[in-house]
Amino acid sequence: MKYSYYPGCSLHTTAKEFDISTRVVMEELGIELKELEDWSCCGGSVAAGVSHDVGMAMAARNVALAQKENLDLLASCSGCYNKSARAAKALENTTEKDRINVILSEMGIFVYDYNIRVRNVVDVLANDVDISTRIKKPLTGLKVACYYGCLLTRPADITGWDSPVFPMSMDKLAQACGAEAVDFRSKTKCCGGPILVSKQEVAFDLTKKLLDEAKSQGADCIVLACPLCATNLELRQPEIEKKYNVSDNLPILYITEIVGLALGIKPRKLGLDKHIVSTKPVLAKLSASA
Repeated sequence: MKYSYYPGCSLHTTAKEFDISTRVVMEELGIELKELEDWSCCGGSVAAGVSHDVGMAMAARNVALAQKENLDLLASCSGCYNKSARAAKALENTTEKDRINVILSEMGIFVYDYNIRVRNVVDVLANDVDISTRIKKPLTGLKVACYYGCLLTRPADITGWDSPVFPMSMDKLAQACGAEAVDFRSKTKCCGGPILVSKQEVAFDLTKKLLDEAKSQGADCIVLACPLCATNLELRQPEIEKKYNVSDNLPILYITEIVGLALGIKPRKLGLDKHIVSTKPVLAKLSASA
């Protein structure tokens, strides 16, 4: 099994642990990742605000590079995945494809006829492999709140591999790893990431509600697949604690880290030592139940 791999900007900077754990877990499962040569920013949610066509072309550029390799494109970041999947869909529309091609041609990039799919790491882990047969260290006793956010499974016509309203893929992965997935009803609610700069107080309030519910359900950590969500839930957690005079100290882990632990991969090899909010409570609980 082999995929083109698009890490995106965040996984090379603020979310290195997501990149590290994705590569290590895929290698452990026998899945080969070939990082796209000369990949570029997908434009995220910003570029489209300037120009729809330019924003779409930025994401389509990486899709075209994967087409050249004739390999499905794997994007771990839910934002990069969503934008790239939208671009791949746009390339199926003759009118949109023509407009995108005008911009891509100026970059020296050409769209090929290979029909590839854009995939997310959660989709691949849940639907392409059976991790239950590979578990070496079950995460017994660990309670996790699986958080999907706005982009991972929505809209259905772009994603299509899980419910856009109440997805369960990460929950099932966590359960296959031996953990308990708590009933996290806010799993697809916005964390406030897109408005963190312009409306910080509103963003903090949205993030606090997610932290509060996870804690109320007895979760030992929140598990996700989005670097932007992780920025709000982890990086901003100390600021939120100070603002609301609370003490959450709730670890925020990527789904690949949880899977990696269950596969028996050492925590440091997965990048668990790189988190802002310490993951030691999670590791201590797993050691106590071993």
